[in-house]
Amino acid sequence: MLRKVNQQGPGTRDQVKSLPNSTMNSIRKEIAIMKKCRHPHLVRLFEIIDDANAEKIYMIMEYLSGGPVEWANANDQPILLLKQTRRILRDVLLGLEYLHHEGVIHRDIKPANILYTRDRRSVKLIDFGVAHFTPPTRGTDDSDDAIDPALFPFEELTKTIGTPTFLAPEVLWFSDDAHKLAPSPSYETFITTSLGEGTSNHTSSAPNPTKKRLPITKAIDIWSLGVTFYCLLFGRTPFSIPLASNAYRTEFVLYNQICHEDWTVDQYVGADHVPSGGRHPKHPNREGPGAILLLEQMLQKNPKHRIALSEIKAHGWVLKDIENVDEWTRLSSPPGEENGDQPSPSWVKSAKMKLLKLLPGNR
Repeated sequence: MLRKVNQQGPGTRDQVKSLPNSTMNSIRKEIAIMKKCRHPHLVRLFEIIDDANAEKIYMIMEYLSGGPVEWANANDQPILLLKQTRRILRDVLLGLEYLHHEGVIHRDIKPANILYTRDRRSVKLIDFGVAHFTPPTRGTDDSDDAIDPALFPFEELTKTIGTPTFLAPEVLWFSDDAHKLAPSPSYETFITTSLGEGTSNHTSSAPNPTKKRLPITKAIDIWSLGVTFYCLLFGRTPFSIPLASNAYRTEFVLYNQICHEDWTVDQYVGADHVPSGGRHPKHPNREGPGAILLLEQMLQKNPKHRIALSEIKAHGWVLKDIENVDEWTRLSSPPGEENGDQPSPSWVKSAKMKLLKLLPGNR
């Protein structure tokens, strides 16, 4: 594409850079976010090399030799112990908390985007190719690595971007006329029934004036994290793509499951076969039921009812085995969050080893 642009004239390349959907603009957005973010649980960008002669852009990033988190065997059974799942969830939580603090929505959280470090003592989030940035409300950032909000128009959030199985219900919204193309049950009650915006018995092709799209917020990352959590616990996804010959129908049925259907719970969770307590367990303080109840709060179809990151971080299941909870919470939280100060690189460097010492298995 860029080769053709260069043949058309010197000013055309700049025009393409400014297009919101251009490949060049997508690269610029990813680089902008990665330059800004510095956290022990986010992959690090070291350098950018823009080779104009070869028409290539090289992104020099941290090498995470531990590889992606593996969570299931060939029989779709979990291979991680609950303590390993808890450790992974905690690390991703901290990285995601930092991203949201900086105004970044990841939009593609899944096991394949969670990689182990070389010593496999921690994991890091990768792939910011579809991430979105909204300036934080705490004030203007005048630093050299400040992100240009113009790169991230609000309309981008309404696009169905990400991995289908991990998309939140509010992302899978269809216009009033979309159900005319649907090969199976209509999406007419998608918002009105599943997302709690009233009720409707309307099934004809006429538009429903009461149907509104719920706002796309950082809560979509919490849903994707919940789906990831489910994968680690059970070795499969909560909503699976059915076998069908028609690709459009297959995608539609999957989205219909995400928006309307409940997820199931196996008798045991984790590779250590801890009793789950069923879909609605009655003993929240036990290991298996505690995980299921946390999962239920993360996989709320209405984002207004979905648990917040701060609540997940303070959840008893997540905090289990941490000796000094207050100290861990203080060290893991971006400093100055309440008064609007920016987290500094020195905080990232000093907090990393202190956090590891507080976690089980490192003392």
